[in-house]
Amino acid sequence: AQESEEEEEEEDYNSADDYDEEGYKGAQDRAELMAKSQLEREMILAERLEKRDQRKEQLEVRAKIRAQRNQNAATKRSSARGKATAGKDRASQMRELGAKRREAEARRDRDREQRQGGSDDDDDEGGEEEEERA
Repeated sequence: AQESEEEEEEEDYNSADDYDEEGYKGAQDRAELMAKSQLEREMILAERLEKRDQRKEQLEVRAKIRAQRNQNAATKRSSARGKATAGKDRASQMRELGAKRREAEARRDRDREQRQGGSDDDDDEGGEEEEERA
């Protein structure tokens, strides 16, 4: 019973597009409705127009939801691009940091070499001074 109600609702939903502005499906439908009493005809037309209005409203809501989803997706894409750019910045910062560390190590090595070479020189100079004294 529930399946037939769902099928009927779906049929009503889809058939809402079949009606013209006055609620008729065509000339034959108009003739059939004109054969009915005015009360029956007005009730049927009112129901059809109500279904058509509901259908339009549902389509508008779906369009708004779709537009909002697209906007959210675009926002996510742009923020993802921003994160990627930030990642690139981080990567370049890491490369710079590595380069600075290598430069600092090279300076330390040179300083050590100079101190070691300078201490030997100092010893020689001191030795020369001792020789001169002697």
